[in-house]
Amino acid sequence: MLNIHDPRKTESIPPLLRLGFRPFFLLGAALSVLGVVLWVLALSGVITFEPHGGAYWWHGHEMLFGFVTAIIAGFLLTAVQNWTGVPGLSGNKLLALVLLWLAPRLTLPITSIPFELVMVMDLAFLPAVALTLGHSVAKVKQWRNLVFVPMLLLMASLNALSYLALTDGNGMLAQKALQGAALVVIMIVALLGGRVIPFFTERASSYQRKTNLWYLDAGTFISLLMLIGTLIFDLTALQRPVAAVAAIIILLRWHRWGWRHTFSVPLLWSLHLSYLCIPVGLGIIALGLPFTAGFHALAAGGMGGMILAMMARVSLGHTGRMLEPPKAMVAGFVLVLLAVVLRVMAGLIPAAYLPLLIASAVAWGLAFGVFIVKYGPMLTSPRADGRPG
Repeated sequence: MLNIHDPRKTESIPPLLRLGFRPFFLLGAALSVLGVVLWVLALSGVITFEPHGGAYWWHGHEMLFGFVTAIIAGFLLTAVQNWTGVPGLSGNKLLALVLLWLAPRLTLPITSIPFELVMVMDLAFLPAVALTLGHSVAKVKQWRNLVFVPMLLLMASLNALSYLALTDGNGMLAQKALQGAALVVIMIVALLGGRVIPFFTERASSYQRKTNLWYLDAGTFISLLMLIGTLIFDLTALQRPVAAVAAIIILLRWHRWGWRHTFSVPLLWSLHLSYLCIPVGLGIIALGLPFTAGFHALAAGGMGGMILAMMARVSLGHTGRMLEPPKAMVAGFVLVLLAVVLRVMAGLIPAAYLPLLIASAVAWGLAFGVFIVKYGPMLTSPRADGRPG
């Protein structure tokens, strides 16, 4: 990493605010546990939970636009420093962005606060991240990395659609907007995965990276974009064939990334197996099985599993530590994949839905709880090697 920070200035900043991954990874992981636990407790009738939009919409919205967007923001705001050489957001500016993310998380459950106010605060976050990212990229004219800006703005638009549909009483459209946004995240995961998974695998194993095939890369994004269209515009006749094409393309792409070399390296097999959940989820949809089963393979595995694996690796590297996760984190990787399997089964076996959902929630909470306990001290303390960041 380039030494692009003034060490004296960096030392005056609390460690938690020295780079974007630190606060967003920690707070995002905490929200992921809360978002699942509160939803399952409400669904089970253990508690009464009536946030803005209702518990069902709140769960989907907060897992996506709370948890997932926090991790995306943390990763991109950290990675853009390496891509461009422009110092990453830190200190008070980073704190302001964190508070912008946090405000709607705290106020959505409080129905005495006007829904429109919460909506405006929430809709400001992703454009703010896109603006920050775009500014760094444009500064060095590194246009290749500008691709994330329109994706963030597309997510923001779908978030707005979900809010507006809810205010019009169209709960079905509100949910479809969330599902469409989740597929945009899958596109982002696919893009980042194609960059980092082969690279990480080559660095930590005997695998020799292959040149990306442009038609597989393009096919991934085109097919996923088409799938988003089938959801938003109710093109149900096209949904299964489009999902099948996307599943095959993404599986072929993943197959070239050296998965056979990963079995002894937890930071690798956790990434590969989580990424594999994407074609599996698409395959479930293509086969005409319950959509919720396929969707949660994508959401819990392709997003949640990938997020946990990426956070575990990025946090080690950017806090100046060896790329060896704590032993408990390996159990966390297993638990999050178990949570995916149980959640998919809950969608496939209606008679056992609630017990399987509860078991999945427990496994998920433990997996991200391990990250919070083991990585929290790393994220809130200076780098182990004494360098800035």
